[in-house]
Amino acid sequence: MKKILLFSIAAGFLASAALINVAFAQVPSEIQDFTSHGIHVILRTTNANQVVSAVLGFEGGLAYGETENASVAEATAALITRSGSEHYPKAAYRDSLARLSTTIAGSGNLYHMTFTLRTIRPNFNSAWNIFSDVLLHPLYDTLEAAKLRAQSMQAIIGRSSDPEGYSAFLADSIWRGTSPLNRVPTIEEVRNMTVPDLMQYRNAQFERSRIVLVLVGNVSKAELESKLADLDALPQGNFAWPKIPHIIPVTDQYKFIPKPPEFPTTYVNMRAPSADLSDQGWWAERVMMEILDTRLFDEVRTKRNLSYSPEAYPNGSYDNFYTAVSLQSILPDSATHVVFDVIRNLQNTTVSPRDLRHAIEGRITTYYYVVQANLRQAQSLYSDQVEAGDWRLFFQIVPKTETVTAPQVREAADKYLHHFTFVLLGPEGKAHQDVYHFE
Repeated sequence: MKKILLFSIAAGFLASAALINVAFAQVPSEIQDFTSHGIHVILRTTNANQVVSAVLGFEGGLAYGETENASVAEATAALITRSGSEHYPKAAYRDSLARLSTTIAGSGNLYHMTFTLRTIRPNFNSAWNIFSDVLLHPLYDTLEAAKLRAQSMQAIIGRSSDPEGYSAFLADSIWRGTSPLNRVPTIEEVRNMTVPDLMQYRNAQFERSRIVLVLVGNVSKAELESKLADLDALPQGNFAWPKIPHIIPVTDQYKFIPKPPEFPTTYVNMRAPSADLSDQGWWAERVMMEILDTRLFDEVRTKRNLSYSPEAYPNGSYDNFYTAVSLQSILPDSATHVVFDVIRNLQNTTVSPRDLRHAIEGRITTYYYVVQANLRQAQSLYSDQVEAGDWRLFFQIVPKTETVTAPQVREAADKYLHHFTFVLLGPEGKAHQDVYHFE
């Protein structure tokens, strides 16, 4: 279903590709990048709609060696935004958000905690007052903490109940190998984490030197700077943004997880090394993945009905990316052979002008359709800034993608689609290990 939806989106918006190129092919003059009150700010002032969206992140955590707990960032951010604050206790907090048509949410991972604000222009002043008070004076509601703990533990326990997700989870874990980034939440750390632990983590991370704030909406620089004065209560700190550890991927591995014989489907997840943002082949590889994904769907599902949703996609963050290929089949060996044939074809032949054009248009159109909303735009600008070091990457996708050539696509396939690691989950006797080898 996801595959069909993506194809429908791409097809439906190809006609508007020229308009999208005009809107996103160059850095808009209304974007301002500045530091105010010790905070790095990226502001896109626009009156295209009434929505105002902001992403405020505090960089730091496990990836920087500041904690060994993979759960604490997510738990801290989520609890802060569910508990209310000193001036807006939980009931009043929720009532105010509903009345103001405003949402505030918090999340965290190995790299940072992020807090999002989404409101409408007439309510921005009131919404920001609540947002800043939640950050500065959180209440740490014990009932909400218990709920979050129970939800997190249930999610960990339930990992293996979804065979497709679990095979992907295991493939990711193998790929990361011995990297310090190969950490996921555990039952023990979630169970043992206390509210004082979360308070301590928040206090250590909430420094203005760690903040990147991205706001998209009809807000002026002067207005936003006046709002940032609220955050002067946070210490400045001296976070230096050290480099994220580079993962040396584990390749050419095979892992099989048996399921009962009455379990008919085998789930196959493959991982291979991928280009990094600094690599010359980055843009060509992204176009190549569009072509590979389309061809897998055509060859594996449409022509042979060997899998209901085969797909290929790049994944990762910062300078650590991988190529993923997945399928679900009652004939996994046969489906995998077709995948290999598709890959070899990409490596040994040059794609047609038509296929190249469709892949370029599909990548550009689908990406920018997804990020039309103010909040998604703010999130993308934020990610490009903290992960790649430059929010302007957001506006390079159109010109860089449009320059990709067919020989570059072939070169990317030949360079990166090798040394897959395989994880299979299914009944015994359906998959044979000697099939799952692709140097």
